[in-house]
Amino acid sequence: MTATEVRALAYRVYEAINAKDVATLEQLFAPNVIRHAARETGIESVKKAVHQAFAAFPEQRFVVEEVLADGDKAALRVTIHGIPTAPGEPLPIIMEIFRLENGRVAEVWEPVRYARLPRQRHLYATARASQA
Repeated sequence: MTATEVRALAYRVYEAINAKDVATLEQLFAPNVIRHAARETGIESVKKAVHQAFAAFPEQRFVVEEVLADGDKAALRVTIHGIPTAPGEPLPIIMEIFRLENGRVAEVWEPVRYARLPRQRHLYATARASQA
């Protein structure tokens, strides 16, 4: 794959995640994908992660800010919108590395996952409780 194709695939992954489009996720991820941070393998692991993310924050959406492509790898910087943040605090971020094989994501590393999120989780819970 060219660097342009690698970047396009990375954007498509997050478009499918935001749309909760399981059929597209099945096309974009290898059936035996390895999710290193979760210590899980298989497409069902990806589906479970997407379900859990939106169960925690149904209004959120992921915005791919940057993709760096090198050979069969892509490094992504993703911001998370639609979850509570304290005034002046930056949006939480995800940093991921994808390894591609045969045009699909075969491995995922998440060296940074939901940076700054513990405070946002507290704010989200507080906001939800006040709406009840």
